[in-house]
Amino acid sequence: MGELLLRKIVTCRERIEKLRRAIPTQAEDVATDERLEAFLSFQLFLLIQDAVDLAAHLVAERGLAVPASQRESFEVLARAGVLTAKSAEAMARLSSLRNRIAHSYGDLDVVRMVRELPVGLTDAQQFLDELVVAASMV
Repeated sequence: MGELLLRKIVTCRERIEKLRRAIPTQAEDVATDERLEAFLSFQLFLLIQDAVDLAAHLVAERGLAVPASQRESFEVLARAGVLTAKSAEAMARLSSLRNRIAHSYGDLDVVRMVRELPVGLTDAQQFLDELVVAASMV
C-alpha cells in the first residue's frame, strides 16, 4: 500500500476520533444545534468519501472488476477477499448515507444519524483495519 493510501487511512482514523468526541450524550441535541449538526454531517461525509476513495483506488490498483457505483466498490473488494462481506455491506450502507448528506435529501434524519453514528464509526474502523491487513499480505 502506497504512502498516499496510508496517509488517507491515518486521516480517516483521526476523523473517526473527532466524530466520537463530538457525539452528544443525547442524540436529540443535534436537532437544536446547527453547528453540531453541520460539524457531524460534514466530518461524516468526509470520512465516508475517503473510504470510498480508498476502495476505488484498491479496486483499480488490483485490476479488479470495474464497479458501477461507489457501493459496488466495497462489494468488489469483498469478492476479492480484501474485505469481509460484513464490512463491505456496512460500508455500502455508509456510502448511501454519504449521498443523502451530499445531496441534502429530505430523508436525512440527523437525530437517527447521531444515534447510529457509533456503530457506523466502528464499521469504518473495521474497514480500515481490514485494508491494513490486506495490504500487509501483498
